[in-house]
Amino acid sequence: MIPIKTLSKKNFKKYGLILEPQDKKRIFTVLCGDKGSKGWRIGYVMLGPEKVTSLEAHPESDETFEPVFGISILLVAEPKTPDKIEAFLLDKGVLVKKGVWHGLRVLSEKAGIKVTENYEVASVFHKLKKPIDINFV
Repeated sequence: MIPIKTLSKKNFKKYGLILEPQDKKRIFTVLCGDKGSKGWRIGYVMLGPEKVTSLEAHPESDETFEPVFGISILLVAEPKTPDKIEAFLLDKGVLVKKGVWHGLRVLSEKAGIKVTENYEVASVFHKLKKPIDINFV
């Protein structure tokens, strides 16, 4: 069983960053950017309590996950070790770095998550040795 961790700057740093002001004295803070990007898009993911059978990664795009409703878990793994998975309670927005393996799992009956990524996204997939099944509440 994979333990579910709470998000903190320290324990999520190798996968990305938490969407929060880096400088609390400033009104507006740019958290990331890509001058070479050809646009971006906002998506909305609606999830139910399905098992996670694979992880995906985007070699050329960062990606944000921002919870809208429900309770969900973000599963992540470093680019070279897709089977070494960590799980985080997705209770605030995060940015997942390019190439990081990721997947989502719901703990409530349903969950909605806002996703922002490059307009065109290349995806690669890693089939898990066994599905990740976390019961919903």
